[in-house]
Amino acid sequence: MIAITGATGQLGHYVIKSLMKTVPASQIVAIVRNPAKAQALTAQGITVRQADYGDEAALTSALQEWKKLLLISSSEVGQRAPQHRNVINAAKTAGVKFIAYTSLLHADKISARPRR
Repeated sequence: MIAITGATGQLGHYVIKSLMKTVPASQIVAIVRNPAKAQALTAQGITVRQADYGDEAALTSALQEWKKLLLISSSEVGQRAPQHRNVINAAKTAGVKFIAYTSLLHADKISARPRR
């Protein structure tokens, strides 16, 4: 059983498409901000749960009963660290045992400080 954050984004779409070749839809949960954008996932039998990276309580609820998590990096410059911390804390609280994380292209060249 694996949960995927950012499931309606480009990477999330490709990850789920690939997973569905080897894992039944019943073993995948899509964590999304906007469930209306996830209707195609629901139609395929994938569980869709609503949560935002900024809402640790909603993330904790969405991750209940799931043991593996793919955390797809958020795209909000200046907010990634606190948002990802929320996801990690929620995963711990929910009992997730394994977290895989995707970063950003050229992450090694991104300044920790917002550009002005």
